[in-house]
Amino acid sequence: MISAAMPELPLDDPVVSALLSEGNLARLAYVGLDGRPRVVPIWFQYRDGDIRMITGPKAEKARALAANGAVALTIDSSQPPYKVLLVQGDAALEEVEGMAPEYPDIVRRYLGPATEAYLGQLRIKRQVRIRVAVRSWRVFDFVRRYPKSLR
Repeated sequence: MISAAMPELPLDDPVVSALLSEGNLARLAYVGLDGRPRVVPIWFQYRDGDIRMITGPKAEKARALAANGAVALTIDSSQPPYKVLLVQGDAALEEVEGMAPEYPDIVRRYLGPATEAYLGQLRIKRQVRIRVAVRSWRVFDFVRRYPKSLR
């Protein structure tokens, strides 16, 4: 399934809903400052129609995304039958003084009970919010929806 006319993610789709709500990593693909492709696993949150990630202001990805906001993301499950959400979008960056308000919720999603210990050791002066607006998406569940190359 591909959607260019309806960029909003189909939250009523059980595969999409599970991938966005469970502790799956996103893999963020972007163009590095040297023009070469980069991919980085990153914690994320889906909120208000955007995929949000938090990084440090000195991160290479923040500098690269400031120069070129075109991104691709994959969010996938780790157990068969694999479920995959592929997203193309545009990243916008927002500098945040101190800890980004959504960062504790993002950390909690991935670390659970270890969240407070993890956050307690951090001394964050600034963070960068990466907000990805969805341009298009595809879903594979390898039960009903397969990539065209497998059909």
